[in-house]
Amino acid sequence: MPSLTSPRGSRLSGIPLPRRIRGLDLLAHTTTSGFAWIVATEVAIFAWAVVGAVSAGWPDSLSLRLFALLTAFAILHMEATRPAEERRRAAHLAGEHIDHTGVWTAAGALVLPIPLVVVLVLVIRVRRYFIARKPPGRYVFTTFAITSSALAAQALATATPLHNWVRGASVEPNQVLLATITVAAAFGVYYLSQTVVIGIARGLRGDWSWVSILGNRKENADLAITLCLGLIAAWGAGVAYGLLLAALSVVVVGYTRHTQRIEQLEVERDRLEVDALHDPLTGLANQRGFNPAATLALVADQARRRPTAVMMFDLDRFKQVNSRLGHLGANEVLKALAGVLRTSVRRDDLVCRWGGEEFSVLLPSTSRADAWAIAERIRGAVEAMTVELTKAAGGRTELVGDFTISGGIALSPEHGTDLATLQEYADQALAKAKDGGRNQIRVTPSVPLPGPRTNRERTLDPS
Repeated sequence: MPSLTSPRGSRLSGIPLPRRIRGLDLLAHTTTSGFAWIVATEVAIFAWAVVGAVSAGWPDSLSLRLFALLTAFAILHMEATRPAEERRRAAHLAGEHIDHTGVWTAAGALVLPIPLVVVLVLVIRVRRYFIARKPPGRYVFTTFAITSSALAAQALATATPLHNWVRGASVEPNQVLLATITVAAAFGVYYLSQTVVIGIARGLRGDWSWVSILGNRKENADLAITLCLGLIAAWGAGVAYGLLLAALSVVVVGYTRHTQRIEQLEVERDRLEVDALHDPLTGLANQRGFNPAATLALVADQARRRPTAVMMFDLDRFKQVNSRLGHLGANEVLKALAGVLRTSVRRDDLVCRWGGEEFSVLLPSTSRADAWAIAERIRGAVEAMTVELTKAAGGRTELVGDFTISGGIALSPEHGTDLATLQEYADQALAKAKDGGRNQIRVTPSVPLPGPRTNRERTLDPS
């Protein structure tokens, strides 16, 4: 490992070039074909910008004034919304993020020549990089995609009267429909350019879903509002020396902050919904989350004439566990037990912390013999379970074990067809397991069942 005073290049010295390329964040994020697409599109967009800038020549004084106004208000917007934008980006790490600086990018695309459009995009993106939560390679690719949108919208605006209209030219009454269609087309090419560039990259990475490529309804609505504000900004930049932009910037800043607050409230609402249906200690469903799902599973099995198994489990001698390990240690045992239940059942089975040290499990489409086998698997896993605990005095860590669990099983339709009845029968079988010496499984009705024995001489039920 190089020291802190090592030369900057020493970390890469001796590493072959192909290995350095494979270590790039872009190549690590996508496939080889996706990486080739990214490089090809970046080269094409760069060439488009260079050729367009050379062809456009030196900007006129009006373009320079509009550029200065849009750049100034874009920077003002970014500084005024930095905390809100940081929170929005943190919340969107797993999904698509619509940056509201697109207001100024879209406005520039409609009123500026190509050289100033490119410079405006670069100013915004360089400033945004300091709060971006993307690796440099991916951020640069996104910047090229945004540049392609701006260039596409600028090309359409200059090829139609739209460019002159937003710069102050009057729109005749017989041109209103044409103006509306042209604005819609400019918005369309702005959206499609990014969608194609980024969507194909995502597809080549393996995600060809329509939502991944086109975005969801909420994201597209946010982008549509951003583009509409961009149109107003483009028109307002040439009115009263940009005074209208001052009022619009207040609206844009408020929109970004409002969007962040709404998104935060939605996240908190979703979290509350999850918390309301799950036990906070173990992460398992609680009764409120378990009962409706279990009832639906029972109804579905009855409609298909399939058996359903309901099991109740109780950790043996939990008061002694609490006394031996303390409250925090007992909590760790319950969390470990929840992990055993999750890994011992099948994907479609339902597991619930019923209360305290008691757990309920529903096994859809499960026969008596299969339910017995699964319950025995759980019992054996708990018997072999160890929990790592850190002692309060000195922070010493130790493994504790010697835990057992007892369980009762009831089956539908044999013992009932509703959840409450089945749990009542399973509870009765559980009580017999406790009375019979604990660390055993009983099935309703409780009669001897051949099965594995422990040195505690467990009494087992028949399958």
